[in-house]
Amino acid sequence: MTLKLYEFGVLLQRQTPQGMCEHLIDPEQLAMQLATNIRLDTGLLSPNTIYVGQEGVNKVVVEHRPRKKTGIFLEGSDEAIVIPLPDMILFRRSSDKGHPHYRIFAAKGRPDSLDAALWHVPLPNVYSDGRICWGSVKTLQNQDTSTTSLDADWRTFLGTPFGNHSVSGKSKSQPQDIRKRYIDMEKRKSRVYAKSDLMPTRHTIQSVIDSLLS
Repeated sequence: MTLKLYEFGVLLQRQTPQGMCEHLIDPEQLAMQLATNIRLDTGLLSPNTIYVGQEGVNKVVVEHRPRKKTGIFLEGSDEAIVIPLPDMILFRRSSDKGHPHYRIFAAKGRPDSLDAALWHVPLPNVYSDGRICWGSVKTLQNQDTSTTSLDADWRTFLGTPFGNHSVSGKSKSQPQDIRKRYIDMEKRKSRVYAKSDLMPTRHTIQSVIDSLLS
């Protein structure tokens, strides 16, 4: 069976025992038939999953990571520095071709709306628009994007040594270099990352989703 789309309508061609048969069909009926055969199944969602959406071959998963103390590695150091990190939001767009695309931001708690404001994540190697500079990280080539869980993505990101790229504009108390903020928190044995230290962005969760799907 072959469907041919024209400005005047949809032409269906099919082979029968008597030969080739063709006739016009109603585009609305065709759309309804196609829609009934489309199934999108997310499977089990984690408690931290905020959003799962698909447009064509592009799939976007958004996950919240609650604030917690985390060991991160800075380039040039063999030991992790343990610091409190704020709530963070990770976006992953994947398709049937190429590597996944990511955005990451900070939040002031678990968002309860897609219109929730986002903040600059207080980590190096993240651009102002939330894009991540992965450097020489190769593990993304084998990242499983069929799942809606971003656990492996978080491990890859936070387990990668952070360098000296994009270290400014991430902290009100240390606007020139966010790494100095880590030293301050370690000395004070801070238990949580102060929300008042986060730098605002012009982004919301919805605006980032829209940009990833555009």
